[in-house]
Amino acid sequence: MRGRLFWKILIGFSLTFTAIWQGVWLLFTIYGGPPTPYHIGYLKETARGYIETAARIVEAEGLGPLEQAMAYWPQSERDRLSLEPVIDGAMINAAPAPEDRVEDIKVNGFLARDAISPVGLLVHLKFDVADIVAEIPDRGRFSVPTPLVIAGIIGGLIFSGVLAWYLARPIRQLQEGFERLSTGDLTWRLGEKIGRRRDEIADLARDFDVMAVRLQQLIEARDRLLNDVSHELRSPLARMQLAVGLARQKPDRIEGSLDRIEKETVRLDELVGELLTLSRAESGASQNQTWLDIDHLLGRVVSDARFEADATGIKVQTNLAIKRNWQGEVPVVIGNAELLRRAFENIVRNALRHSREGQLVRISAEADMDQKVFCITISDQGPGIPAEQLENMFEPFIRGEPGINGIGFGLGLSIARRAIKAHGGEIAIHNRDEGGLHVQITLPFTLRVQDE
Repeated sequence: MRGRLFWKILIGFSLTFTAIWQGVWLLFTIYGGPPTPYHIGYLKETARGYIETAARIVEAEGLGPLEQAMAYWPQSERDRLSLEPVIDGAMINAAPAPEDRVEDIKVNGFLARDAISPVGLLVHLKFDVADIVAEIPDRGRFSVPTPLVIAGIIGGLIFSGVLAWYLARPIRQLQEGFERLSTGDLTWRLGEKIGRRRDEIADLARDFDVMAVRLQQLIEARDRLLNDVSHELRSPLARMQLAVGLARQKPDRIEGSLDRIEKETVRLDELVGELLTLSRAESGASQNQTWLDIDHLLGRVVSDARFEADATGIKVQTNLAIKRNWQGEVPVVIGNAELLRRAFENIVRNALRHSREGQLVRISAEADMDQKVFCITISDQGPGIPAEQLENMFEPFIRGEPGINGIGFGLGLSIARRAIKAHGGEIAIHNRDEGGLHVQITLPFTLRVQDE
């Protein structure tokens, strides 16, 4: 059954609203007495005021002045008052009759009052309120008026209906969004459908959109990666099949075919290793975490780079100035040593691959104690990267121009970026004005007391 939440909110809040409405009436009835209806107020104040005023005028001035005063009364009130002089009891010293109770007025239909004029005439005054008495509602102390009950029910339904619609509508939209997402529709967005709400539901809708965008990006990246991996694997496999075919057709060339197969096997092994490293970088640096000394880590990478550079006549210049404070604390990184080493190694080897004999590769590192980050830069004097390709160089299997010292798989920078981001850092690349590529890495660190 769809709309269950709507009906729950509607029924629940309408009953609650009605109960509160009637409860307030009951509390006012218990602690302050029942509200006085208009009719009772008229009998106690208005009608009694008229007959008392008439009695005072008769007692003070007589019947003539009373008729003059009544000329200014509303016609409806003049018609209600009647005077009955008592002729047979002239010049008597009678006291005024006691005021009528509301209960007596309800029975008799009039208010009565006796007055004695200055000449000793007894006058019996009657104020007819039979029509007012007939309209007085008959109810007990705790009975709720019918209009109040109807108003409570209608008000509760309207209030609850609006509230239920306001709460249930965005939740139904969220439900629809998750249903579409579960069926593979990653283009569904809730931000525009929620509208201008400024509450937790709107925040949830925005988080849903962020999640959908991220899932869409991940799936697209996965599809591209699978396509690229398939393409990279197909080429060496095709060459291996060709080598096998040539070995069978020309047994005298079997040695050359075996060399080709061995070469392609090594290349496949390297590709699989790079893919495994990329996968570990994607999963983050949570495994095999330890305290890392960047001086030592970069020293190993530089040592390997010098060994490769010497064979090709490339110069490697280093400036590893990791600063330490005066309290005996050293800046260290918490993370995966092998993952970071591969990241630095890939960038340095990429610089060596695109450098010629006699060119210079610079590697520098320093610690920014204010920002608590390592600033590591690697630059070369190679051809650089075309400006239109810079933004895409961190994507898997994206290659620039073939390197002077061979070509790679296009995974080095991808691995480096994912490894650096897994450790909370950032990496950026740009072409140097004087030629070559400049890679800048920032890596956050913490301070640790130096072991003695």
